[in-house]
Amino acid sequence: MEVLRVYVNLTGWLEVTSGNRVVKMLPFEGTCDGPYFKGTILQGGVDTQKTDLEGNGTLSARYMIDGVDCEGNNCRMFIENNAKTNSTTTPTIITDSPALKWLETANLQGRLEFPDGKLNIVIETIED
Repeated sequence: MEVLRVYVNLTGWLEVTSGNRVVKMLPFEGTCDGPYFKGTILQGGVDTQKTDLEGNGTLSARYMIDGVDCEGNNCRMFIENNAKTNSTTTPTIITDSPALKWLETANLQGRLEFPDGKLNIVIETIED
């Protein structure tokens, strides 16, 4: 079941290359929408990608979203989304919304979509 769809807009690019690794930091902004929460990504969201020369690597995106929960209450959500390169992501959500506390212990996975060349992150619950 889809919980949240995050619409990402990359705003920059920082990179360090060593003899055997590349590290990229991709700051971003955007919005999110879903049946339980709607909001805007706050300044400071960043995706950190570490890749070796063979193309194997990891990513870790961290961001806060300010918005409204399914009960109409203002709230915030912190999301950390980790993955090995080219795989589904493992999101962790922390929120101050009592109505959304279940997301903190839910079994979640994320997937990347690229409609019209833009990046969307779709966070879904998965069966145990």
